[in-house]
Amino acid sequence: MDATSHQVLGVRVLEHNETPGLGDKVSLRVSDWIRSFSGKTVTSKENKRWAVKKDGGQFDQFTGATITPRAVVTAVKKAAWFVSQQQAALVNQPANCGGTS
Repeated sequence: MDATSHQVLGVRVLEHNETPGLGDKVSLRVSDWIRSFSGKTVTSKENKRWAVKKDGGQFDQFTGATITPRAVVTAVKKAAWFVSQQQAALVNQPANCGGTS
């Protein structure tokens, strides 16, 4: 998230167990679909644009697979909204890496 505009800078899926050829399109090595979140903002918790196009939103779903894109869009929306609402608390957290700050 960008500190001033609360813009999503990027999203990556680190691991999944989706059907090869369908749901695995959330992975950057298979498809660039995950890049569609970059530059987007969440303006409210109920923001209707944060949905797949089939549900009236702005994000494409995959041919033959809607459940996975729906779940990813929902998860990214929730995470982006949480960060936008808790930014000060998150930034001011002490370092937990064993070192001193």
